[in-house]
Amino acid sequence: MLLCKKHNILVLFMKNLLFIILAFATLQSCDDGDVIVTTFDFEDADLNLCNNDNQYVFYKINNTVSESISLKITTDDQLFLQSETKTFKLDGSANIVNYRRFNGDVTGDYFCSTIPPTSPTVAVDYTGASGTASLNTTTALDDNDGVENETGDTDGDGIPDSYDFDDDGDNVPTAAELDTANEDGDNDPLTNPLDTDGDGTPDYLDTDDDGDGIFTIYEDKNLNLNPLDDITDPEAGPDYLNSEIAVQYDIQLFRQHTYTFDSDVVIRLTNLVLVNGEEQITQESLSLGSIESVLNGEFTPTPNFVAPE
Repeated sequence: MLLCKKHNILVLFMKNLLFIILAFATLQSCDDGDVIVTTFDFEDADLNLCNNDNQYVFYKINNTVSESISLKITTDDQLFLQSETKTFKLDGSANIVNYRRFNGDVTGDYFCSTIPPTSPTVAVDYTGASGTASLNTTTALDDNDGVENETGDTDGDGIPDSYDFDDDGDNVPTAAELDTANEDGDNDPLTNPLDTDGDGTPDYLDTDDDGDGIFTIYEDKNLNLNPLDDITDPEAGPDYLNSEIAVQYDIQLFRQHTYTFDSDVVIRLTNLVLVNGEEQITQESLSLGSIESVLNGEFTPTPNFVAPE
């Protein structure tokens, strides 16, 4: 019986020693700054944006556990106007990432209001001490002329035909030089575009539409950069389509162009270190998500004049 009792005491001692060792190891791992949070799940959350002047705040919310992740970028550059990738170093002030846990559900007002609401309150706050934010913008430009799959720059004005609303640079919009009268009856202005002089080159790509030896852009009697409204013979139509009228005027300017843009953005964080006291979250690469049509609108440039040849 004495031998049995000694054996049980030894087993109990070994179990207690093992527990102490494991507990000490756990404390050591916490002291080293290992991750203590157990969530950080934003895969199914939508990425949203608030911006005010030179400050952009991107954020995602997971109200299943009342947490959020946000990225604030401060820049004087106008974002989302063209296809490009911009990178910003996280510095903890102008450019900063925050992971937060709240004591209740949080809404976009928390990120978009000049003064954040008093409720819910922040229970846990991790701040981005270092890392890089990359904003990859893809911008689609469109002249809305109905002509698809255009390539090249016919008039050499620096605006590709794909979003040049006047492909041949004659100051007559491309959309006005297609089958605008639906003469073939198919309701498709592209299947039978106008070819006034019958030279095999449609008017929207022809610098001399009526073949009278005077470039269309110069057949602008009132000098308003719009050959469409210069009509000597109403029965024949505009002078630039009437080979009987061949008078050249001094035009040295393209009319203002108009095309639209629609931008999407994808945001990725790399080498991210989030710190809360002695605790930290480290993410080598984290996709913050994407926003479709983050910015859209209209450009109205006037291209540098290029004389027709």
